[in-house]
Amino acid sequence: MKMRPPKASDHSGSDEGWTVVSTLLGAFILWGGIGWLLDHWWGTKFALPVGLIIGMALGIYAVVARADHPVDPDAMRPIDPQPGPPPASTRRETE
Repeated sequence: MKMRPPKASDHSGSDEGWTVVSTLLGAFILWGGIGWLLDHWWGTKFALPVGLIIGMALGIYAVVARADHPVDPDAMRPIDPQPGPPPASTRRETE
């Protein structure tokens, strides 16, 4: 039986870059906007900087969490880091 070579992915690294940029900017804008609204509602001046800091921290967290669990863009599911049977230490021995 003749085996076909694996299909080369049409995706480039720019997709991942745009994902990172949009995640960081989205979190920054969302939480900064929430801080801005709270400042206007409460009549204070501290919620906007706090919201911006929280937004950037959560954006970085989201990017790092996604990097720890890469996603196959064709299947849209997490990639199994170690295909095959589990290591011997996790297998149950049957009698």
